[in-house]
Amino acid sequence: MTEHTHARYGVVADVHANLQALTRAVQYLDDAGVDAIYCLGDVVGYGGDPEDCIRIIRERCAGTVKGNHDHAVVDPSLRGRFNEHARRAVERQAELLGQPELAWLAELPPTIDLDGVTISHSGFANPGRYRYIHDEADAVVEFEALATRYGLVGHTHIPAVFAQIADGGTSRVDIEGAEDAAAVDEREVPLSPYRRAIINPGAVGQPRDHDPRAACAVLDLGSDTVRMVRLEYDIAAAQDAIERRGLPRFEAARLAMGL
Repeated sequence: MTEHTHARYGVVADVHANLQALTRAVQYLDDAGVDAIYCLGDVVGYGGDPEDCIRIIRERCAGTVKGNHDHAVVDPSLRGRFNEHARRAVERQAELLGQPELAWLAELPPTIDLDGVTISHSGFANPGRYRYIHDEADAVVEFEALATRYGLVGHTHIPAVFAQIADGGTSRVDIEGAEDAAAVDEREVPLSPYRRAIINPGAVGQPRDHDPRAACAVLDLGSDTVRMVRLEYDIAAAQDAIERRGLPRFEAARLAMGL
């Protein structure tokens, strides 16, 4: 295992075939000078540009784990778990993608272990079940299975930091910012007061916290901080791609509302 004790990792999750949001997030992380970018899964699903998003993730990310939408595109038996809109989007993207892209999705691992960091789409206790970490009770289960200091997850599409405090208890760290957020809104969250932390950067391509801006994060292992970032991007172009490629219109409408 390569040592990355003082590494700064760019983190993206839940791209969901949103090329405009992904391009903006990668540009930001490049400008931030991160050492490597990691993707927490769900490269595809919902959005209109699955081919280009796979290409960019393959070119720019040092590692990518498999999300439930990535999995369902290549395994139809999983699609019954999805709501109607999500299922239709996955079926359409399976038609749009070529064999090389489908083979890459099929081969994605469920987790990646770095020095002091474990990456998963949804959790560590049972990554293939794609359970959600919504609250402190969910986080307790995942901390029991997490073997490293930091865990990185996506899946909920909502930014969050869950911390394990000195006595082993779990709390949700407040990462809310000012009401008048700038176009590029950054919130630095110190992690050094905590024993361990599970970090969800939020969704690049389909935020669900009523903030339509793309989300990503920078995890700095040298300073023990995570920078939670929101970025403006061309939502109208992402909506147009969804409709042009024959995906459900509902997925286009929700982008402007952050739902």
